[in-house]
Amino acid sequence: MSTGLSGNYLVRRLNSAAADARRDFPRARDFFEIRRQALKLRYWPAPHTTEPSGHVIDLDWSYIRALPGLDIGELRVDDEIGGPGNIRILFLVGPADRRFPMRCFWILTVFPKKRDDFTSHQLDSFAARRQIVLARFYGPSS
Repeated sequence: MSTGLSGNYLVRRLNSAAADARRDFPRARDFFEIRRQALKLRYWPAPHTTEPSGHVIDLDWSYIRALPGLDIGELRVDDEIGGPGNIRILFLVGPADRRFPMRCFWILTVFPKKRDDFTSHQLDSFAARRQIVLARFYGPSS
């Protein structure tokens, strides 16, 4: 049995993203279903894709238009998991770095989305979590 990495990217999460998911999806079965959906990011299309949105396996996604240039996107999961539907998995496309064997996708937060737009508080939170990832894992100059 091979123990190598599969896919084109690593998928890692912030501890705060796991806490968010546990709060909204307290049953282990639901938490692991969310994890399974997020791990589909491993098979993201090639990095030279120029489209701002598209399909990844069976999930659709887009970059957050209110945060241009920050490489923060959302996966839209239409399945009902643990009751709530319209689930969003917010991720950051990490910069290339030789400390990691592959380029990383960072899960910033997971939540069921109740309205079309993000609030200014949510946008600030996403940008702050991006800064945490860049400072902690890529150094302060990123």
